[in-house]
Amino acid sequence: MSKRVSATILNELSKRIKKAREESNLSQKELGQSLGLSDKTISSYEKGRSLPSLNQLKKIAQKTDYPLSFFTEEKKSTNDVLEKKIKTIEKELTEIKRLLKYKGK
Repeated sequence: MSKRVSATILNELSKRIKKAREESNLSQKELGQSLGLSDKTISSYEKGRSLPSLNQLKKIAQKTDYPLSFFTEEKKSTNDVLEKKIKTIEKELTEIKRLLKYKGK
């Protein structure tokens, strides 16, 4: 793999990490703490200065409710965006159900 391709992939990955974090309403500090990393490490990932390990990428995916494929595939698919929205709706419905049960007691 050439350096140019590597830089392109790293740049795209960094944008996707930032997008996933922001859309999950997490600060760099919050995401870092949940992964056992510093906010500076998250910043480094988002600026393309360093590359997260596959294990860290999996943890980022889990924490932001994005499928791992969002970060690893060349093109973003519509399915990834839909999957994220579905997970968000499922979380909201779970919370609504919990609140309704609590209110009914």
